Amino acid sequence: MIKYQIVADPRVANDLKEARDFLTSRRKGYGSKFLKEYKALLKTLQSNPEFQLRYKNIHCLPLKTFRYMVHFTVDIPNKTVHIYAVLSTHQNPNKHWL
Repeated sequence: MIKYQIVADPRVANDLKEARDFLTSRRKGYGSKFLKEYKALLKTLQSNPEFQLRYKNIHCLPLKTFRYMVHFTVDIPNKTVHIYAVLSTHQNPNKHWL
């Protein structure tokens, strides 16, 4: 099975930190659980990144437990997934990076 390389925009680290901090403030342990779920989602993207297109050429994949979506593109010829944002489903993606 061919694995795709994951490349994250530098802003994704901030998205993850903000989400972790927010979720931890809501309930102890939620931030860690969020990051663990995100890492599992990355493994899914490495093996099968072709999920539904949401807008333009952007794919979105929701986390299972938390109301966050990973926004990404897939470069099939180069076997690369480019992650651009990890946003709460309550946020407007146009304000963030589009």
